Amino acid sequence: MTTDAHQSNTSHQTTIQPAAAILWASAFIIATLAIFQAGHLSPNPAFAGMATSTDEGFSMVTSSSGTGPKESPYEFLYVIDSNDESLLIYSIPNANNPAASKLVLIDGAYLPRLFTAGRGG
Repeated sequence: MTTDAHQSNTSHQTTIQPAAAILWASAFIIATLAIFQAGHLSPNPAFAGMATSTDEGFSMVTSSSGTGPKESPYEFLYVIDSNDESLLIYSIPNANNPAASKLVLIDGAYLPRLFTAGRGG
């Protein structure tokens, strides 16, 4: 008699309420739409022309400084010297006017010290 009562209780537990079914269907539809929309997002491009390295152990990367004309903004130049393990950051004020532009050292750092500080040490 106990097994019959147990079987009748389990059959009631497998029934899905209409409200719960609607919620689950809505969740699946929203998840599907989110996945399709994520597929249409354009990734941030990385251009190989912005970075270069030399056989002597120098790597150079440029990025916009956020200043200058919108159509041709000024840039920062990041130079990593693998031999000395250092990072140097330069700016080029008036980069659009070659006669008035010059390379200005903004800051520099010893890379092992930067990585140690970044790890919280």
